[in-house]
Amino acid sequence: MDDKLKRRLGYVRQKLFGSYPGYPILKPTDTCGVEVLGEKAFQDSCREVAPLTLLDTPRLANLWQLCRMSNPGGNIIEIGSFKGGGALHLSNSCPERTVIVCDSFEGFQQLDPNLDKNFDAEMFKNTSQGRVEALFRSRGRNHRVVAGFFPQSCAGVELGPISFVHLDADIYKSTIESLEYLNDRMIDRSLIVLDDYFRRATGVNQAVSEFTTRHKSWAAFPLFPGQGLLIHRSWFGE
Repeated sequence: MDDKLKRRLGYVRQKLFGSYPGYPILKPTDTCGVEVLGEKAFQDSCREVAPLTLLDTPRLANLWQLCRMSNPGGNIIEIGSFKGGGALHLSNSCPERTVIVCDSFEGFQQLDPNLDKNFDAEMFKNTSQGRVEALFRSRGRNHRVVAGFFPQSCAGVELGPISFVHLDADIYKSTIESLEYLNDRMIDRSLIVLDDYFRRATGVNQAVSEFTTRHKSWAAFPLFPGQGLLIHRSWFGE
C-alpha cells in the first residue's frame, strides 16, 4: 500500500473513530473554562473559515491568541495559505492590521524524498489567487495576496513591518528559505507560528533546528497539536 492511500485511509478512520490510527486521544480534552473557545468572535471566525482551511480548532485557537499577543504595530503574513482560511482567521483576530497572504497556488515547488515524505506533489493545488483575492475584498480588509513560491515571489514587494508569521510551508526548502528571508524583516515582539512541527514533517523540524542554531535570538517551542512557536529575544528585554 502506497503512502498516499495509507494517509487517505487514516483520515477516514479518524473521521469514524475520532483519532488517526496509531495516534490516539487517550483522554478527552477538558474545554471547561477555556476562554478563547467561549469568545463569540473566535467562534464566528471558526465557522466562517471551516470550509477554507485544514486547521482544527486547537490550532486555530493558538493562532488567534498568539497573533493578538504580537506587536500590534506590525503586519501579519501567512506563507502557505491554500484557500485563504488561515489568513482570514488571523485577519479576523486583528481586523485593523494588514495581512499578507502568500501561496504558490500551484502546490509544491520541490519535495525532498527523505525530509518531505509526509507530502506529495499533487497536494494543495485546488485553489486560486483570484478566489483568495475575492475572499479578502468581500470582507473589506487591508490585505495583499502574493502569488508564487516564497520568498522569491516577494522580490520587490514592500512587506512593511512584520510582527506575526504563520508559516505553513510544510516542507524543508520552503520553511528554511522563509525563515532566513524573514529574520531581518521582523520588528520587536514578533512571533512565528509554524504548522506541522513535530508532526512527521521531518523537513520542518530540521529547518527550525538549523535556523535557531544559526540565529540565537530565536527560540523554538512545540505547541499542541503539531505547531511550533518561535519567540524572539526582544520579548525579554536586554
